[in-house]
Parts: sequence; C-alpha cells; structure tokens
Amino acid sequence: MENNFFKNKNILITGGVQGIGLKCAEIFSKHGSKVTITCKTNASYEKFKSSGTNKNINLEKLDLTNDISIDLLRKKIDKLDILINNATLYKGGIEYRIENFSDVVNVNLMGLMRICHTFLPKLALSQGNIVNIGSVNMKSLLKKAPSYAATKNAVESLTKSMASCWAEHKVRVNCVAPGFIEGNTLNKILEEYDQKETLIDKIPLKRFGVPSEVAEAIIFLSSDKASYITGTTIFVDGGFTSS
Repeated sequence: MENNFFKNKNILITGGVQGIGLKCAEIFSKHGSKVTITCKTNASYEKFKSSGTNKNINLEKLDLTNDISIDLLRKKIDKLDILINNATLYKGGIEYRIENFSDVVNVNLMGLMRICHTFLPKLALSQGNIVNIGSVNMKSLLKKAPSYAATKNAVESLTKSMASCWAEHKVRVNCVAPGFIEGNTLNKILEEYDQKETLIDKIPLKRFGVPSEVAEAIIFLSSDKASYITGTTIFVDGGFTSS
C-alpha cells in the first residue's frame, strides 16, 4: 500500500518480535513510521537484538500483566498514533486448570485493556487508532484452549465498546481476526488437534495463511483509507468462518 499517511507516525506493537507483529513492524517501518515493538522475556529480547536485522525498529521489554511495566513504557513513548495489540498467550489443554486459565485472561484480555487505557490520552491527542488482534476462534470451536477462545471472543466485544466510547476522543478501534496462520501458535494447535491435512480441508482456500496476509489487513485498518471504520472485525481466515 503506497500511503504517505504513515510517514513519521509513531507505532506501538505489542508482541512484535516474530510472526504477524514483526511483519506489521517491517511494513510500517518501510512507510517511514517510527516503530516500537515489545517482548516479555530476556531471551526474546537478546535474540532479536543479536539478529542484527530491523535496526530501524525499536524493541522494549513489556509485561502486560504488570502496571509498573506498562507505565515505564508509557514514559518512554512521547507520542503515539497507532497501537497494535498483538501480544497473545496460548496454553492449550492446560488452560482448564484455573491458574492457567487466569494467566491467559490476564494477558489476552486484562493486558489489552491495561495498555489501551494507559495509552488512550496519547492516542486522543493524535486522534489515532487501535487495532486489536482477535482470532478465527471467535466464531469456531477450540475445545482444548478454553481461555484462549474465551478471551478472543471478549476482545471482539471489548473492541466494540471501546470504539463506541472513545469515538468522542476521535480514536478509532477495530479488530483483525486471523485464521490459521503459519507460526508458533499454529504449531501448538497442530500438536493438540487433528492432522494438518484435516484442518486444511476445512479451509475453503485449502491452505494456511502467512503473517503478511494478516499484516496487510492491520495496515489497512490503521490507515486513513479506513477513516470511517470503527468497531468492526475483519476475518483473515481463508474463508474458514464462512464454511
């Protein structure tokens, strides 16, 4: 997308060291944006830094379950135009244990709300926008990951509430729901569910998606081309939820 709208925009992407988040960061950076991505662990931080690539992308440590960590990040970011809530926790079958169920809720739902609330004043000043990352499992069964599925459903509802409430601040809020996209989360799902071929048969386009295909939808919703879109969800799932 050729769009000068992103030039010198300040972008924050949670969980952006790989997959969809990193692909978004790379696209924003190519458009001239000032991009900050986050990760939680020291291992992820050191791995990204030592790779020597993506030097135009700033990396910060962030724990979405910790208010102090979020506030420290807020102090490092003077201006913010676009917030992409990409960080996600998936634990699979062990989510039926209450402590694991709670951990996933604390990241996927509470963490998202924490960071949106913290950065709303900066987004209001820039009349910016938020894109939350949902999941195809907002519309389909995921019996072995109850907390993941529940929180992603909640993210869609929260997106609508935020969009309605924060419209008075000229802040748009939308959601992108990826289908089965190549990467770590899909690998974990395939370990617990039917064979790869069985899952692909349920997708009308007969293949898994790639991070760049989701990133392009996020870029669109973040841009001025989507200036009259708020409170909506775009599914990027190869037709899975329509079948």
